[in-house]
Amino acid sequence: MSPLRLFWIFVKVSTFTIGGGYAMIPVIKEFIVDKYRIIKEDEFLDVIVTAQTVPGVIAINTAMILGSRLAGFWGAFFAVLGASLTPFIIILVIASFFTDFVDLPVFKGFFAGARVGVTVILANLSFQLLRKSLRRYLIVIVIAAGTLVIVFLNVSSILVLLVCSLLIYFIDRRSTR
Repeated sequence: MSPLRLFWIFVKVSTFTIGGGYAMIPVIKEFIVDKYRIIKEDEFLDVIVTAQTVPGVIAINTAMILGSRLAGFWGAFFAVLGASLTPFIIILVIASFFTDFVDLPVFKGFFAGARVGVTVILANLSFQLLRKSLRRYLIVIVIAAGTLVIVFLNVSSILVLLVCSLLIYFIDRRSTR
């Protein structure tokens, strides 16, 4: 896979996606798995799980991991550049003029509709990810339990993070055998 092809794929994804990193995931899947058949769906879901464990924006993490797997360092570099360049330019332009147009009804309507659309896309992605395997359910349960322990039992978040990470590691390792 050419780093420039990865760049172009991620430019298209970031140009035509509204709603941030999580909203980009189904579009990335559409290009990488469904349209171009570069990797299989199970591999893609593993990339998403890995991208969620790394601090940062999930779309950028996904671009970096996919780019690295498919074309090494330069693949990761150009995939991240492609995923971030268009949003950067769009945000820069919008920020320059947003205060002048924010109160217009057409913009309010657009953002209200986009919010609903992005919510539906994210819900669909969540159900797809959770439906794939028992491993994903177990991981969600571990994360939810860890959150509850931090909130209600006032246990150190670092300790809970370490325990949850170990549990997820063993769940992931056991299910891949």
